[in-house]
Amino acid sequence: MGECKRCGMCCQDVRLAEDPELLEKAYGYWKRSKQIDPNFSDIYLIYPMLEFKFEEKGADLPYHYRCKHYAVIDGLPACSIHAIRPRMCRDFPYYEDVTHLQQEENLSPYEGCGYNDPD
Repeated sequence: MGECKRCGMCCQDVRLAEDPELLEKAYGYWKRSKQIDPNFSDIYLIYPMLEFKFEEKGADLPYHYRCKHYAVIDGLPACSIHAIRPRMCRDFPYYEDVTHLQQEENLSPYEGCGYNDPD
């Protein structure tokens, strides 16, 4: 497995299974909760960070978003909240179900991503 090349594609094209309405509803539920449910996915907490781009019908992760914290700093793609970025960003490209991938499959869905480079 390679390493991050700072291309910024994972920030400019965040792919999720959840549509914007579900994210907004779940985020609102979380904000109103008096007690945080440990089974509540943190994916919903990033709702305010995302800007909906488009839906790709038939794809495994059909909803495409852009992170509002993506920036270009000193000419390089960067995260303006890097120190406190969400778990899904810290763990990229590893996800809970990444174990299903075969050795020869890409870890990242982004063409040219450094994580897809061979060791």
